Amino acid sequence: RSMPGPSAPGLVRALTPEERGMLRTVLWQRDHAVTGYVELQYDAAPWERLAAEYQKSERLLVSPLLSLMAFRLARVAAERERLNATIVDDALHVYSTVNVGFTIQSDRTLYLAVVQNAAALSCREFVSRLGDLQRSALGHKLRSSDLTGATVSFSSMSRWNVSRHVPVLPPFTSLIVAHAATVNGAGTLGATYDHRVLTGFDALAAIREVSVPEGLS
Repeated sequence: RSMPGPSAPGLVRALTPEERGMLRTVLWQRDHAVTGYVELQYDAAPWERLAAEYQKSERLLVSPLLSLMAFRLARVAAERERLNATIVDDALHVYSTVNVGFTIQSDRTLYLAVVQNAAALSCREFVSRLGDLQRSALGHKLRSSDLTGATVSFSSMSRWNVSRHVPVLPPFTSLIVAHAATVNGAGTLGATYDHRVLTGFDALAAIREVSVPEGLS
């Protein structure tokens, strides 16, 4: 093996014939992610309404929109095995838990903080845990355990009114969702994905689900 494996635990299983066929198309890049990118536009109003209602009910000082969308991603990844997996040698490493990486900019430092076992948390627990990580990041007080083991990730540059960005795929992950600014009521979600594991259709289906505010209870 040319590089160490992922740090998050999981079950390594043999590739199916279909998965092996997809891997062969990029065999020259077997040990490293083969990245692609897709994006779609969606109606941002339902998410914005939900975030405003949640902020009011929980008496939060800032909008929980991005936290809620990241939680939605955790639930989607829990239902779709390959979103929460990576290639290790000639096998698929399916992670035991969904650990959501979330990018946080603090001064000139960009962190990828990780909410461990995110899909097992309630929405309130997830938002609270991510809020703790954001505060620690802003104070540059994140621990090493807060920065390791991401299995799927979420990134946003909406605060800078960016209409599109293509995030770098974190090591040993197959998907990172990119959230951009809303323009005239239309939001944009993109995804950088590992083409060894996912097709463009897989990645597009995932962000289409994330664009709909469901399954947050």
